[in-house]
Amino acid sequence: MTEPHEGETYRPAYPYAQPYYPPAGQAIQPYRGAPMPYSPTAPPIPVNPYGFILVSAGGRLGARLLDGLLFVVTLGIGWLIWSCVTWANGQTPAKSLLGHVIADVHTGEAFGWGRTAFREIFLDGLLAWLLDAVTCGIYFWVDAFMVFGDRQRTLHDRMAGSIVRHV
Repeated sequence: MTEPHEGETYRPAYPYAQPYYPPAGQAIQPYRGAPMPYSPTAPPIPVNPYGFILVSAGGRLGARLLDGLLFVVTLGIGWLIWSCVTWANGQTPAKSLLGHVIADVHTGEAFGWGRTAFREIFLDGLLAWLLDAVTCGIYFWVDAFMVFGDRQRTLHDRMAGSIVRHV
């Protein structure tokens, strides 16, 4: 870029890059161009009447995948021992790492060891496997896509009377 000679004023190569100043006496009008490509506010987080924040569908998927990874890494034995400890707080190993808790749908209180074990072993394990075998895999997809519905509750959540919320 060269300096201007005597008597010349600086002229930028791109005059349209200069700020716009309206003529004297006129106010700057707000931009009325194309709409913003995204909403300036985040979508509402589903909250139940008791005021706690529910875990999103993505968070639940992440917990499921993390549980599977932990099961494989610990050869199942470590995951089972860890589960026996965390079920007392209404959590699985992945849910305890991610800060999720399985709670009663009416009170919001965390499940105890018995209700969590029943939900995980019987409803989400044996019954789900049996229904999946009988329906040729349809139960799995229905159960998975129910998380996008009312209060993000899957079929096994509805059977157990539970929700998954943040701690």
